[in-house]
Amino acid sequence: GVGHAGGESLFRVLEALRARGYVLSLVSRIREVERAQLPAVEAVCKTVITVPHHRDMAGPPFLAVVHSYLLFRRALCRALRELQPDLLHVETTQTAAIALGLPRPPASFRTQDVNWFLVEQERDRAQKGRRLGLTVLRLLVKRIEIDLLRRHQMVVAISEGDRRLLAPYIPESQLLMVPLAPSIQGSHGQADLPDSGPIILFVGAMGRRYNQEGVRWFLDAVWPLISAAEPEAKFVVVGSHPPEWLLLRGDDEHVIVKGFVEDLAPWYRSARVFVSPLLTAGGLLQKIMDAMAMEVPVVATSVCNHGIAATPGVHLLTADRDVDFAGAVIELLRNEEKRQRLAREAHRFVLTHYDFEAAMDRWDGALRRLLDGSKRESTG
Repeated sequence: GVGHAGGESLFRVLEALRARGYVLSLVSRIREVERAQLPAVEAVCKTVITVPHHRDMAGPPFLAVVHSYLLFRRALCRALRELQPDLLHVETTQTAAIALGLPRPPASFRTQDVNWFLVEQERDRAQKGRRLGLTVLRLLVKRIEIDLLRRHQMVVAISEGDRRLLAPYIPESQLLMVPLAPSIQGSHGQADLPDSGPIILFVGAMGRRYNQEGVRWFLDAVWPLISAAEPEAKFVVVGSHPPEWLLLRGDDEHVIVKGFVEDLAPWYRSARVFVSPLLTAGGLLQKIMDAMAMEVPVVATSVCNHGIAATPGVHLLTADRDVDFAGAVIELLRNEEKRQRLAREAHRFVLTHYDFEAAMDRWDGALRRLLDGSKRESTG
């Protein structure tokens, strides 16, 4: 596999497109730590062009970001000129912005997040003094984002929640939903954990602000309630780039911070409950999908269910207040029958609603119709 979560999901998309007869070329920014994964990508892509990610570049952070994206635009321009692709597919809003003005073939765009929805969530939680600024920012981001999306002949939403957000602005014939699918591969490894006590698990890249915000809220407001009721419970955080404040909160006994791990499957298997306490979320949270596929019962904030669209109380438990979130976790720790029932229903839900091959077949058909239409226009 190639990384976790979004990286693993995108790699599966590349494999599936290649299996359906597409010849792929990839232009991407890359972290130095990701170079070990390049051979796997090069095995499915005819051409791979990379430029340095800003986090690995010297100089002031803002200038590093600008420099990285300028290099990316230059590489993309060269690839479009030299490779002459029949179709351009774009991932992320930043990439769509970087590609503005470049001569290009018909293009598709796949959402990772609807950014104005993220700003909206922050605005709704903000103190009164910040709300006006965030309201203006939301309007600006929404206008820019919709304009970028409309420059593509096809827009692919990764969740039903995102599709509903985009539907008023994108013609139905150009809007397709191709959801992510579970990315965890089975393994027989064991998690490096103490033997005693139920495990409450969170998985997420801890360099990301929204993950930090959610874990901090959980540790400050929710975990003390759980720990008081279940003294043997352990909260385990798995994810790359844990910040210093989180490492300091870990005690290797009740709060365990593991950082990046190669194989996530043993950690999911070890968990009694999976938590997703994010206060701001969008897209389709891969970590929840993986937990449900691994039959780990999930407790999440309501916004974490935005993309998945599971039924609260049937496929997962949702709670937004600290006392309610803690109560849901404690109930699952103590009620094995409910825990197992929720896990079974979650697993069934994922199998029923997130068939990756069926979704890729739909995308394949839409891409071929787009290409056929483009060829007819060019020969007409």
